[in-house]
Amino acid sequence: MSDISKKIEQLTPEQKKKLLEKLRNKGVSKLTSVTKLEIEENEFTFEHGKSYALNFTSPFNFSKTQFVLHKIDEPLPNMVQIKVEAASLNFRDIMIAMGMYPQTPEVPSVMGSDFAGVVSKVGVNVSKVKVGDYVMVISLGSFQNDGSIDPQSHFCNLMNVQEQQVFLMPNNLSFVEAASIPTVFSTAYYALFNIAQLQEKETVLIHSATGGLGMASIALAKMKKCRIFATAGNEQKRELLRSMGIELVMDSRSAVFAKEILKYTDGKGVDVIMNTLSGEAMLAGINILNYFGRFLQIDKKDIAANNIIPLGNFNKGLSYSAIDLGLLLRDEYLIADIFIEITHLFEKNELQLPTIKVFAARELHKALNLMSRSAHIGKLVIDYSK
Repeated sequence: MSDISKKIEQLTPEQKKKLLEKLRNKGVSKLTSVTKLEIEENEFTFEHGKSYALNFTSPFNFSKTQFVLHKIDEPLPNMVQIKVEAASLNFRDIMIAMGMYPQTPEVPSVMGSDFAGVVSKVGVNVSKVKVGDYVMVISLGSFQNDGSIDPQSHFCNLMNVQEQQVFLMPNNLSFVEAASIPTVFSTAYYALFNIAQLQEKETVLIHSATGGLGMASIALAKMKKCRIFATAGNEQKRELLRSMGIELVMDSRSAVFAKEILKYTDGKGVDVIMNTLSGEAMLAGINILNYFGRFLQIDKKDIAANNIIPLGNFNKGLSYSAIDLGLLLRDEYLIADIFIEITHLFEKNELQLPTIKVFAARELHKALNLMSRSAHIGKLVIDYSK
């Protein structure tokens, strides 16, 4: 079963219905015929001083994506305008493009949340940064002059963002490198350190470990000298994890990993799980937590579907936490503290960046297509200067 077919199998009935309706409306009879489309190269360069946004007309044919001229307002008093130099993709971008992303309450779904660039303008009340500063940003989208977020501000090259969403870049990183950091490292840091209170020598299971979040989680777990177990979707990715020194590497596409871990640990299980799996595989993870184990739920499908979790194993003092970075933006002090710590760790060379593959802006459709097939490793970054 292909990666995208498996994702469809995991959708709720309502999500499947919506997906079929979209396919019918676009005249597509088979999903595989879309995933094998030849991608045409779009010649494109940003004109200096002009604002652009990504436009896409088909939820599955990413060759139809293109940058178009897009209006941007002057920044409000508490806003910062950023000239984007590089932006990274997250899997949520693919789900948003497909119309299947489980929306965070009261937070709009705009593609291109992670980027790095230069401050070009500041509102009159902004004191955190100044024009010319190199910054990295975790964004909800570009704000308009009525205080609302522009729902079409996907991957804009000029963005108006709230001051608390802007952070000075680590001084030893490039724009491309800094753009790979925001979502994956802040999510991993919050989950492992703030919520799980990860301790040295504990055992951590990291699912989908060759993705950006997985690699960020590995980097943080290594800081704590933890025993790391990991899963990945194919043998090439699993071999990469072995080459990184991961102690136990397994398949993420079945729940067999649970039996392997219990056998490997003589029935003890693991202390912490960074979970990106759903359904049966998610439940299998809860079943292999050690006493006082912490289950960090990154995947949103089971939550969106309001699925039920048997509580029997929680008599071992387990904890279950839903991790949604969109909600962290409600607490500007918490997210600021996390970014400050991450920045310091990078500046002290205590954290390792994920593997990065770079695309020019005109190749964004190629990056989207690659991620939609789960064929990537680490982070995909769009270099706006190319």
